[in-house]
Amino acid sequence: MKMMKRYCVWAIWVVSLIVGLSGCSGDTARTNVISGTVTDVEGESVVDAEVFVDGFPMRNTRTLHNGTYYLTNVPAGFRLIRVRAIINGVEYTGQNVAQVLEEEPTKSVNIMIARTTQQGTVEGFVRDAFGRGIEGARVFAGGALSSAFARTDRRGFYRITGLPSGYEYPIVASAPGFENDERQVEIYPGEVSTISFTLNSSRSVPVDPPQNLSAIAWTLPQTLIATRSPQERRAYDAIMQLLEPNRPMRSPTRSTSNSWIEVSLTWDYQRQLSLLGYGIYRGRTLSELQANAIAFLRDPLADFFADLDPALQPNVTYFYEMVALNTDYLDNRPNSVSDRSNRVSVTPFEPIRITAPRANEIMNDIIFSWTPVTRADYYLVLVYDRFPDYKVNPLFPPDLENPGAARVFAPNTSLVYTGPALVRGRTYYLVVVAQSNDRQTRSISQIVPFQVR
Repeated sequence: MKMMKRYCVWAIWVVSLIVGLSGCSGDTARTNVISGTVTDVEGESVVDAEVFVDGFPMRNTRTLHNGTYYLTNVPAGFRLIRVRAIINGVEYTGQNVAQVLEEEPTKSVNIMIARTTQQGTVEGFVRDAFGRGIEGARVFAGGALSSAFARTDRRGFYRITGLPSGYEYPIVASAPGFENDERQVEIYPGEVSTISFTLNSSRSVPVDPPQNLSAIAWTLPQTLIATRSPQERRAYDAIMQLLEPNRPMRSPTRSTSNSWIEVSLTWDYQRQLSLLGYGIYRGRTLSELQANAIAFLRDPLADFFADLDPALQPNVTYFYEMVALNTDYLDNRPNSVSDRSNRVSVTPFEPIRITAPRANEIMNDIIFSWTPVTRADYYLVLVYDRFPDYKVNPLFPPDLENPGAARVFAPNTSLVYTGPALVRGRTYYLVVVAQSNDRQTRSISQIVPFQVR
């Protein structure tokens, strides 16, 4: 039985924009929209899968070429989103629960599908210290590439179905006015695992603020947003993880918008019995930062958030802070919001573009060049002998921690290749990454195929 590590488990989360946190601003009128990404157990995007709202057959759609989906005009409330796909003649299904708010988009309701015959279920009761069922409690089950949750009924009963088998999941019960309870559950194909919880009253215990908040700004080629293939999407995710090994393997929320700048936020996980989730604040000024709440993470185990707002722009400084929210937050009780975390700031780079070679050029002299990036301290030149993907390391440099000649210090914007000999007629792939010395700001070029004569 595989055990899911926490940084992977919560790389995909249930997110909706903050309503209760003060000052959420800057958005135009919204309709009840649910969006997310459908992946298989390997994290690959699933194309043309059927997505629908349980109980509302007219609210349906199909996933796009990058696995994303958009459901519009979904009635407010807790809605079960189901997915069905036929792959090589075999049925795959999956599901997740979305909390739909009036005139608020519900983002990142990501769903992992698996063979119907290879799924299991977890169910049980959530009770208080006197044995009474707690209605409306949330039970989270976190997997390697997705998360799912359910709400309890009047008896305190919950059931989460469609969990891919072969994994051990962390499972957490949370309810307003109570402390969280966390367990582990093993999921077996076709079987029902039983996990019940007893929650103690929280009495609005204050929660500690998030610790060691950090941020990395990524800029991707803006021109590729509309046409990027799933293969290219995986390649950029792979390059980002190559440069930042502790980064979750995928950031599926990127494709739910036209964002080409991502700010990745991470913080230290702290187990707190009264933790409901987190509020994320962003601002271009310190005064805006105090008021502009951009997201509410209803996951007590979350330690990663990707800001993929299409409004993010290069060469603009953004400040971020977080608060932790206890289980009484939704009831507006005292002490339900922690103090602010440490403050971080990022100033995303502008895009970088390779000027030589041209795509599919056959080169005589192997000289690479690219456009300068304002504020970049150096450029990292990566040459691959096959298309970049997960677990594909560059041919040059062989060691990213000691890149040698592959590191070009600004303001230089060219490099005469001196790496391993390149084979005539073979296709290679060039990527150039602009970086700051602290590695908190990066811009990744387009992927350019070339050959040598």
